[in-house]
Amino acid sequence: MSKLDVLKENGTYNKRHASVKKAAFIEDEFYDPRDIVQVKYEMLREANDSNRAISAVTEDFGFSRTAFYNIRESFEKDGITALLPDKPGPRQAHKLTEVLQEFIEGYVATFPNASATEITAAIQSEKGIQISKRTIERYTAKKKPL
Repeated sequence: MSKLDVLKENGTYNKRHASVKKAAFIEDEFYDPRDIVQVKYEMLREANDSNRAISAVTEDFGFSRTAFYNIRESFEKDGITALLPDKPGPRQAHKLTEVLQEFIEGYVATFPNASATEITAAIQSEKGIQISKRTIERYTAKKKPL
């Protein structure tokens, strides 16, 4: 498996690698503009160690000033793991509206042994909304007391 494959697989591939203009990333094979973690870290290091304006540093590394300040704040708070890209996708339940959550809770209160498949069918029948049984399983698992 090539380094490029590894970067893409683990989510650290810099899709905007062509915008990295820093000489070290062009001339030295140790530096890889496709590795977003390395690019972010070196940008922070450059900003910290040089007397250059932040806008000049961010331009060399293909980031905006706003992105730089967000990256720096996250790095100061969470360390190196903050340089890893966020996982794509929604951050919270977006299909289960408050109305559906109330419906599920009411259904489970009435039918305590109902399966996710039965709850899904009830939602489809009564609300006309199609939702996966896995979404129901995740929601009900969160609601169960420990």
